[in-house]
Amino acid sequence: MTEQPIAFAVENAMIRGILHLPALESPSTRTSILFLHGWSGCRIGPHRMFVKTARRMCEAGYACLRFDFRGRGESDGETKDGSIQNMISDTTCAIDYMRKQTPDNKILLLGICSGCKVAIGAAVRSSAPSALVLWSPEPMGWLRNSSLNRQKSAFALRQYLRKLMHPATWRKILTCRVNTRLVGKALFQHESASALEIRAESELLSQFQTFGGKILCMYGTNDPDTAISMPGYADFCSKHGIPHNHHLVQDASHSYYSLAFEDEVISITEQWINGL
Repeated sequence: MTEQPIAFAVENAMIRGILHLPALESPSTRTSILFLHGWSGCRIGPHRMFVKTARRMCEAGYACLRFDFRGRGESDGETKDGSIQNMISDTTCAIDYMRKQTPDNKILLLGICSGCKVAIGAAVRSSAPSALVLWSPEPMGWLRNSSLNRQKSAFALRQYLRKLMHPATWRKILTCRVNTRLVGKALFQHESASALEIRAESELLSQFQTFGGKILCMYGTNDPDTAISMPGYADFCSKHGIPHNHHLVQDASHSYYSLAFEDEVISITEQWINGL
């Protein structure tokens, strides 16, 4: 396979990324995969998961594109000017770029965290995506509910109580090396979406009801979002007749920080894509 740096324009900015192309054309794998990182991430993904997945899928015959959204990584723009809507615009331009590179291929979007919202928004704006892979999708729009922050607080509290069982934690406490501000933020100061953001996300969901492709959702059991996201997206897909699969990675957190978790996510993703 080959890996080459690429760039394409979005408005007055340049988006930069890496294009992975398989060595041999394979009629059975005529699919191009676009990787959509999270809000604070970049095209390599958490602990290089996007790099590893793209190379593995490329070896199996899939063309892959990893790119940085505007204001992230090597792409132009300021981070402070970033928004989900801009990320969706970047993705639709990336789809157009990929369709020129692989004109006969189907388009699959693979997102993680807020990149999943972007995948849904891009599928609304463009008719090209035939399937979505959503790793740790956050609840969006009307799928959110008032108990989400309480669940995150309870989850954080359980995590800190477990840490109190370890001598190293007490050494940090007794030597004043605990960042109480970060602990307080984790317990009580969760990011909350504005009413405008929730309305915009709900509008995307309303339009997404007619999505004609298939969806794979992956979750970690130690991700506080899972308790809201998994039943929410499962109910949404069932209600609107969207073929979907959901997979739980036991004990995994939001970003799958373990070689075992990582391998499970990539393997299940590859098997599902191969079955399309």
